[in-house]
Amino acid sequence: MQKPVASPAVAAEERRSADRALLFERAALGLAHEGKNPLHNMMLHLQLMSEKLAGEGGPPVDRHVVAMRAGIGRVDSLLKAFGELAEPAHLPCDLGLAVTRALQLFNYEARRSSVELQSAPASSLPVASNPAALNDLVAHATLAAIALARDGGRVLLQLDPQGARALLRFQVQGGAPRHAQAAPHLAALERLAPEAPCELSLDTSAGGEARLSLSFPHPR
Repeated sequence: MQKPVASPAVAAEERRSADRALLFERAALGLAHEGKNPLHNMMLHLQLMSEKLAGEGGPPVDRHVVAMRAGIGRVDSLLKAFGELAEPAHLPCDLGLAVTRALQLFNYEARRSSVELQSAPASSLPVASNPAALNDLVAHATLAAIALARDGGRVLLQLDPQGARALLRFQVQGGAPRHAQAAPHLAALERLAPEAPCELSLDTSAGGEARLSLSFPHPR
């Protein structure tokens, strides 16, 4: 018996769900790893602080409190970024914040892939876009760039707010490109771009360098 052919709308929704699942797989891996270390560190400092409080207070105790606060802040930031990836519909259309979120969530993916991510601190950069598509585009572009820089490469991220459009560039240098790993993310970029709206430029030649750029209109 022949399997019914899905309608274009259903097929598009299935593709989008698959694209999202790919993001959550990688984000969940990073969240589990990055969240575990600061929690363990906080537990250690709590134990040390408890032992010191049994004797005397002062600067040694303060040092542990500062470390605990930093660990708590890191976990809170990661969980916030993960929650925003899961439910982006009500987020502001801000390209700079989308970059910050992607770097938080996929920093572990870069480290385990032996990829160096280089980016200036991303300031707020509002754009005229769809918030869900905007955040997924930036996330997929980040993961595609990491796959193309595997094993010793680096990815340079640059935000350019000048001109008629805001531009986000990914420049991949060195490494051993994994084109098969990058392909699902690149395909997702091409499907999502019309929703954003976003103008894409993808140069992923087989050599040691690749360039991805995402261009968004400024708000009117």
